[in-house]
Amino acid sequence: MFLATDSSKHRDPYPPDSTIREQDWRILASFWHPVAYAHEIADAPVAAKLLDVNLVVYRTAAGISVARNVCPHRGARLSRGRISGDMLVCPMHGLHFDSTGQCRRIPAIADPKAHIPPSFRLQSVLTEVKYNIVWACLGGEPAWPLPHWDGIENPAWRKVYFEPDNWKTSAGRHVENFNDIAHFPWVHIASFGGDTEVPIPQYEVEHPDYGLSFWVQYTEGFNRFDDGVMGDTREVVYRYELTFPFATMLKIEPQGSNYVQYLADVASPVSAREARIFQLFTDTTGDPDETFWRKDQQTINSEDVPIVEGQYPAELPLDLRYEMHIPADRMSIEYRRALATRFGLGAP
Repeated sequence: MFLATDSSKHRDPYPPDSTIREQDWRILASFWHPVAYAHEIADAPVAAKLLDVNLVVYRTAAGISVARNVCPHRGARLSRGRISGDMLVCPMHGLHFDSTGQCRRIPAIADPKAHIPPSFRLQSVLTEVKYNIVWACLGGEPAWPLPHWDGIENPAWRKVYFEPDNWKTSAGRHVENFNDIAHFPWVHIASFGGDTEVPIPQYEVEHPDYGLSFWVQYTEGFNRFDDGVMGDTREVVYRYELTFPFATMLKIEPQGSNYVQYLADVASPVSAREARIFQLFTDTTGDPDETFWRKDQQTINSEDVPIVEGQYPAELPLDLRYEMHIPADRMSIEYRRALATRFGLGAP
């Protein structure tokens, strides 16, 4: 009912009701995570949630800003406010905050020149816009750079931004599924999965500076590429590039032509058991068929979601003894090992 008279603990950035272990939260808070598409942030503030922290995303003439979604005056949700005079206005008492989070106006004070102390400000977080995605870092100085995505960064190629979707699973489980090839013929029956009797080819995982990568050739059970190559099935090379902790670039190369697709996927950890998935797409035509590929990705995701949300536990086990492994899990094993040994996630 009441908070303690000692308020020093309430200034800790770690949310007291977090579903994420504190030591893991502090590590993950030092990474960049997506919170919105930039084109979604227009003339009204937008609510977001990252690592159990409620955020407000808003646009001013200075660009896009992100802050904790709480007014320092009486704790109102700022995402319920509005943008006026190029400032974020609190819905409860009309306090005005600029792009840096500093309070610039308090309507209840009659004197418009009254001094407002610098400490009267929002809890702003580090923000960057890249690939039309708004990225936030809750922990101050980022511990890892933003991903570099070939194809997506080409300004001449039109991008398809798939609608963000919340999956009831951890970000790590989603990443493993996106980088897993052994589930293709069993899960993606209606989209691209191949023959269930054909074994998954062996592959090697590399360790570039940004994270992990591997490639594999696979025979898709459909020919979904309009590149002039005929046939009911298709030989395809998949190239995966995973930027720690949760961002993957998948390059899809149908054999027999010079056509290439670029599908970026990044899981934003809303909480320990919920992830918001951002996916964007382009191809070497420079003008992808948005209607076709949007439907294709919706079909693929609809096949994945019930399987991944049903995995138990929802949290990703970083002790390699917790689950059994098969040769096709080489990427998964390297991913779990890196999260634990390189960053200290999951430590006892």
